[in-house]
This record gives sequence, structure tokens and C-alpha cells, in this order.
Amino acid sequence: MDKKFPANDADSKKAALRAAGALHPNPKAVRDEAFLQGEFFDPNDLVQVKYEMLRRHRQEQKSVAEVARTFGTSRQAFYSAKALFDSQGI
Repeated sequence: MDKKFPANDADSKKAALRAAGALHPNPKAVRDEAFLQGEFFDPNDLVQVKYEMLRRHRQEQKSVAEVARTFGTSRQAFYSAKALFDSQGI
């Protein structure tokens, strides 16, 4: 996305994510602290959620079960995201 969104323009960002096919269908399932506390991490941004889930597993040595639970997904969804990332990148 080329547009920048002010912090108070959440509806516009959600609309842009929806148009790009990147709106998380269940953002409330994401329980990772970074997504709960800050403005940078947005649980509505499915690409960001999946990337950070994969990063936590790889860089921070978190188990697949732990990151799947924290990011509100299944282990199968984790492995699917990992396979796509490994073959195609972000």
C-alpha cells in the first residue's frame, strides 16, 4: 500500500486491507503482546500477523504450538503460512 494512515484513521486502513485481501477475519484471536500494546502491530493486518508469527518461531525459538496459540491460529495454518513464505516470500 502506498497510502499512509493516521493513527486515528482505523476505518480507512481496514478498508484498504479488505481491498487488498489482507484483512484478518478474526483479529480478536491474536493475543500476542506486541499486537495488544502498540500502534505499529495491527491485529487487523493478516500479512503482518502471519509474518510476525513466523518470525517469533524462527528468531525467538518459540514452539509452533505456542505461536499458533498466541496468534490465534492452528498449527496446520502455521505450517501452511510457513510453506508459502519459504517458497514465495512475503
